[in-house]
Amino acid sequence: MRRAGVLLTVVILLAGYLYISGPGKVVVNEKGRVPGLVNKGRALVQGNHFWERQLKIATEIYNSDTAPHLPSSSEMQALYHKFREEENALNEKMKDLYTPEEKMAMMYRIKADSISRAGKWRISDEAAESVRVKDADKYKSLIPVIERKIHKGKTDPGKN
Repeated sequence: MRRAGVLLTVVILLAGYLYISGPGKVVVNEKGRVPGLVNKGRALVQGNHFWERQLKIATEIYNSDTAPHLPSSSEMQALYHKFREEENALNEKMKDLYTPEEKMAMMYRIKADSISRAGKWRISDEAAESVRVKDADKYKSLIPVIERKIHKGKTDPGKN
């Protein structure tokens, strides 16, 4: 008898957890399937609420990915410009201590660093844009799948 009570308590707690909790991310795949035992349990226990949450998360991610963005390197560029301003102020105060050759070498180093950084920023921005476009495409195809699940659940409440 005690074993049955413990088992019943565990089942009730598990069902409550599955009913209340959410994955916090999109867990539905492109075929409309939910991988993982816990997520399948959530989908079963929560019903349409699970699918509506998934739709909301997917739509938010899609909208975020398709909205205009600053380049991913923009923050790095701003910090670099602040750094260069400080470095220029220091160089201005110390310019009388440098020989003409040192001044020329410093100028070439700054130019070389600028070219190198521009290349790194470009690569970083291209990689970030590629990921953003890939994510947008993924969620663009995933949203109709989730919407079909919601519609199917509303017309046939016994099956999800």
